[in-house]
Amino acid sequence: MTVETDIQQTSVANETMETAPSEEARQAEPDGLIVIRRTTFNSIFIAALFLVLGIVIGAYGAFKVERANRSWLTDALNEALEGQIGTITSGQQTAQTDPDPRVDVSADDDPAHGPIDAPVVIIEFSDFNCPYCGRFARETLPLLRDNYDDRIRFVYRDYPILGDSSLQAAIAAECADDQDAFWDFHDLLFENQGSFNQELFIRFGEELGLDIEQFTVCQDDPATRDEIGGDFAVAQRLGVSGTPTFFINGRPVVGAQPYEVFQGVIDKELAAVAESQSSVAP
Repeated sequence: MTVETDIQQTSVANETMETAPSEEARQAEPDGLIVIRRTTFNSIFIAALFLVLGIVIGAYGAFKVERANRSWLTDALNEALEGQIGTITSGQQTAQTDPDPRVDVSADDDPAHGPIDAPVVIIEFSDFNCPYCGRFARETLPLLRDNYDDRIRFVYRDYPILGDSSLQAAIAAECADDQDAFWDFHDLLFENQGSFNQELFIRFGEELGLDIEQFTVCQDDPATRDEIGGDFAVAQRLGVSGTPTFFINGRPVVGAQPYEVFQGVIDKELAAVAESQSSVAP
């Protein structure tokens, strides 16, 4: 064997010792153990850290947007209520001292259906985002219309208390009313709760054949917001604490009660009116 051959064999042996794990190392590694290189671990750790930071930042951003929306709603309604604070305060004091649960509630010039001289007037304070209001609009109101026809007049008044989209929906419905399409727009809103945005309002307006330019101009008109603020002020004066709240000839009915509850109150009012008319008949 030559010296050159000995050198080559020695070199190969050294390389083998350097690259192959030692017997101790092989014994120290449990079977099935996955070994992650430090650089790979660092990359995974950094990616996970950025993912968590992204979630936190996104949640904080959503919180700020929601807080800004609520602040905008509060500011808008407060602006509309500035000139009516005295009326609200005096009305609340009267409600607290009056033992008669029947209160004087104006229908104002809000959207209504039914004869203006109907013996029973039902005034609802409602929010288009309110699920209970939606249930009443979809299930109970059609029955009242069918069964009492021209004996009741139903009036819708705004009480948007569930966020910015509630106010925006109320504004859009008010503008639909300007084009004699309130009740159709009202029904579309209550059939599509939880997804209110301007694109949806425009689509509803197009479906109903509204003049879209007039519709959008109306939405930006401060007078429209003031109209809704007026309803809000009346609800506050009456002590309305939630939606829906109804006044049937001034008698309060709170919540989306079963049809039979409305039927009972209406029938009593109709009976009282009939008795009153018979007592003054010649």
